[in-house]
Amino acid sequence: MTEPNKSPKKPKEPKDLPFEAQMQRLEEIVEILDDGETALDEMLALYDEGMKRSQYCREYLEKAEQKVTLIQSQK
Repeated sequence: MTEPNKSPKKPKEPKDLPFEAQMQRLEEIVEILDDGETALDEMLALYDEGMKRSQYCREYLEKAEQKVTLIQSQK
């Protein structure tokens, strides 16, 4: 019996997904990269996608932190 195909889904642009979906996709990417059964070209593409999504999430969290700081300063 063969394992289910773990090839990556066609990625959406980071701005097209909510934060939670970004994190889920990052977890999928890590899982695929960790399995060690992915071709090098595909791994490189996944790494690139993961870095872009990671950057998006980092910026999102920074903005959220700024909002919290602003809200706290107004009270």
